[in-house]
Amino acid sequence: MHQKTQWRLTAISTAILGISLFGPAFAAPATQDASDVASADTSQQIETINVTAQRRSQQIQKVPIAVTAIGGKDLDSESIQIANDIVKYVPNFNADSTEGRERPRWFLRGIGNNDPSNLSLSPIAVYVDDVYWNNVFAQGFPLFDLQRIEVLRGPQGTLWGKNTTGGAINYISRKPTFDDTNGYAQFSYGSFGDRKVEGAVGGALSNDVLAGRVSFFNEQSDGYINNTYNGQKLGGLRDTAVRGQLLLNAGDTSDWLLNTHYRDYSGGGSFWQLVGVNPGGKNQYGYLPSTDPYSVSENVAQNDHIESNGIDLTGHWEIGRQTLTTITALENAHRTFISDGDGSPLEISRGYSKLDTRQISEEVRLASPAEDRFNWITGVHLFKEDLNSIATSGTLPGGPAATAFQQTSINQETRSFAIFGNATYRFTDNLRLSGGLRWTTEKKSIDLLGINGTGTVGFQSLDNWYQPSLLTGNTVVKATQNESHTWSAPTWDLTPSYSLTDNVETYFRFARGFRSGGYNGGATTQAAVNTVTPEYLTDYELGIKSEWLDKRLIANLSVFHYDYKDMQVFAIAPTSSGQTVQTLSNAARGKVNGAELELKAIPLKGLTLSGNIGLLHTEYSDFPTYVNGVAANLSGNEFPRSPHLTVAVGASYRIPVSVGYVDLGTLWNYKAKEYFNAIYQNDAMAQGGFTTGDVEASWHGKDDKVVVTGFVRNVTDKQYHTLAVVPTYGAYEYINSQPRFYGAQLGVKF
Repeated sequence: MHQKTQWRLTAISTAILGISLFGPAFAAPATQDASDVASADTSQQIETINVTAQRRSQQIQKVPIAVTAIGGKDLDSESIQIANDIVKYVPNFNADSTEGRERPRWFLRGIGNNDPSNLSLSPIAVYVDDVYWNNVFAQGFPLFDLQRIEVLRGPQGTLWGKNTTGGAINYISRKPTFDDTNGYAQFSYGSFGDRKVEGAVGGALSNDVLAGRVSFFNEQSDGYINNTYNGQKLGGLRDTAVRGQLLLNAGDTSDWLLNTHYRDYSGGGSFWQLVGVNPGGKNQYGYLPSTDPYSVSENVAQNDHIESNGIDLTGHWEIGRQTLTTITALENAHRTFISDGDGSPLEISRGYSKLDTRQISEEVRLASPAEDRFNWITGVHLFKEDLNSIATSGTLPGGPAATAFQQTSINQETRSFAIFGNATYRFTDNLRLSGGLRWTTEKKSIDLLGINGTGTVGFQSLDNWYQPSLLTGNTVVKATQNESHTWSAPTWDLTPSYSLTDNVETYFRFARGFRSGGYNGGATTQAAVNTVTPEYLTDYELGIKSEWLDKRLIANLSVFHYDYKDMQVFAIAPTSSGQTVQTLSNAARGKVNGAELELKAIPLKGLTLSGNIGLLHTEYSDFPTYVNGVAANLSGNEFPRSPHLTVAVGASYRIPVSVGYVDLGTLWNYKAKEYFNAIYQNDAMAQGGFTTGDVEASWHGKDDKVVVTGFVRNVTDKQYHTLAVVPTYGAYEYINSQPRFYGAQLGVKF
């Protein structure tokens, strides 16, 4: 079966390549501000964004990398509100957020990480204004006052080399300018009492010397989940963020940008829908869950609170013909999470976790002029993170289960150093060769302690049950780990590219990515304590980027093969007692084959069509593990969260009216069947293929100074699973999508 699937994928990819080489196809660059696009008749031609995928400003169609840029009108769309909404615009990309508005589960071309522990490290590196954000629990942030978003597919082992076996995302905010005071304000109201306000103001503070910009965001929602236990609504949130920037022109050869930012988020998280496996659909304690996906009965008031802040300073110097760039950054994140561990009205399990992280990073780059026949970039990257984590679970008195207490505390230090270089030589106007090399050394130290209550566990305070000092009775150490490891590895990329014509670019990419080793942050017993070694991914990729019909049609295609070694695989597996355990280990090998086709076209004046198709086949080629305590090799299993097909189709149509114009837009996405677990791959642990769609209509006044928008997200009210967990306490646990959402927005620019 797998051979047939792979053969079909290869045949389809070959056919698509042939079509793209000999005729028009698809493309997907987005529109952007005038400062970021090549000059064009915007009513008849597609504007192409300038991106910094190679740490230089380049037209996206000239960059020999599979990169998608989201900007301008797409960023203003109501289809994209939070960080992980970008998957709607990128083929073979998956990023469901399964715990409210935090920790998106990034999976790009099948490469990702399911580990929910506080030590979780994604192979899809997230950058905000070129600063790497290591902690995944702060990555579900709201999107506001952004200039563009760049998504680089495939390992980025040279210029974006921090643990990027799968790809990199860079969110780029709008920068201060020396124009007159300018800005915007937006107000919206939608389903479930959702109220949102955002805006920005900026401009010159001192002519040609100092400029500033302040941006803000606030959203509040009442929630859409009915808790029949107490009659309250769940799933509400409060999300506040602010960003302040100062730009200093220190003479003709130097500039400095100071960026400070803060976010405070509180939400109810996501909620489990239970499906019992015992007769009548009950769990092992006789509880019969509701079949309504938006109705739960939970006796624990769940809450997730995240607070993050940071400051970074970016400087540029012109030193002769070279440019020196330095980025110094400090980021902090704090999270407190209270959860109902069993998702029922019974007192079976509840959870409390606390996380504090602090990271400091420094990157220095020196670059030659991009127009030189031989141009280069070289630099160093230093990174330090201190992480403190406490994860507690307990069973309080009054329920059908015996009282219990377990707590795992972790202190982890990470130190990383990398030196890198990348160069391009232009043999002729058409033929170029790019290559890069990076050497990374990363050291991690962990101090882990897991304790359990013994005998009959008692609690002096039920409100503060998670504090060991308030237990009655004794505790016993069940897990310890005090270790330090250093991993080093070279990563590289080699990319010849050739211009078939002025409007058709081809490239072949041979690249290697590296993700350092780590520890099982979910260990609660000594048997679960584990150290995983680094994983390595090698990418063989062929791409073509093309423009047709006087830039009214743009077509980009990539076909790729991944060789994945020493994969870090996370899985949740059941035990004979009905509990579940978290495992993190190295699967021996895996492979990925895929193809991606992106399009954008203007067939008629005022009408813009866009879309993408992603084909994917993933497979563990050697996966020794244990299933229910029995040794097994699961070779042939698919990677989790890796559907064979993703499709996006969008359209917008501009209609002139007496004052301004009306813009009608829609975006539809299809995602084929995906499994949620690397070990258990059956229908109960999968989500079948489904389609969702968004629509919106907006009126734009003169010069876009006033915009009124009405929108609907998830038009068909499609309900689907974003997570499935193997039976816990005799019931499967599912997290579901948000239902249909209506809203209206007023925007003012000045």
